[in-house]
Amino acid sequence: MQDDFLSAMTQEVKEEVINNYLYERRLIEEQINYVKELGEHTIQIQGMLYRRFARMYDLLMKSEFINEFVILLGLKELLLNGWLSDDPEYRKNVRFIKVRGLTDRSKFKKLFLESYRRLYNWNNQYVEAYGDLLKECDAVNKNLKKFEDNYDILTILNFLKNMDVEEITKKHFMGDNFAPEEIASIEKTMRFKPVSIKEFNLIHPSDLPDPDDVYDRLSSLANSVYGRYSENMKTLIK
Repeated sequence: MQDDFLSAMTQEVKEEVINNYLYERRLIEEQINYVKELGEHTIQIQGMLYRRFARMYDLLMKSEFINEFVILLGLKELLLNGWLSDDPEYRKNVRFIKVRGLTDRSKFKKLFLESYRRLYNWNNQYVEAYGDLLKECDAVNKNLKKFEDNYDILTILNFLKNMDVEEITKKHFMGDNFAPEEIASIEKTMRFKPVSIKEFNLIHPSDLPDPDDVYDRLSSLANSVYGRYSENMKTLIK
């Protein structure tokens, strides 16, 4: 009688451990899904940032001015080689900038400066989104480490393998995560992989100078571009 009682208590304790394990596992899964959502959001912002860079390159016309612009911003390298102005598709996804001025030169200068301001604003959004994603990845990985330290997966698996399919289904142990008949082959599946920001293929964020701080240098660059390619500006200035 006592043996039956102890056996029942042991079984109950094991089931409680399993339930706690699965509950915390689902919390981890939700956190991982949230990381993926943040990653997709950051990818979208990166795309918007790409298009603002592409517009600047479009306005700068040639590589010599693009390189000067990159140096002006303090960037280590030219970004977005695949998004240069020879591919006009980006224009479909950027808001049109309408400018006014007495001359085409003044219009181009306003267009150039406003384009940089919008690039700067999108870059700030990207820096923030990238930082949030990086922090969330770090937090999830810490939770993963704590979760795995708290539970012995092999012990849990052995306990589940000793239960029959009907009992596992009845107890709702595995929820929607695993089918009962898969219990014997899910050890690898039950182990989480650490999340990494690298899996989203994002560019490393850069701090761009405030538009007011580089106003004079941008204005001078705009004048140089216009002076060299004034005949090409008719399609850009509207």
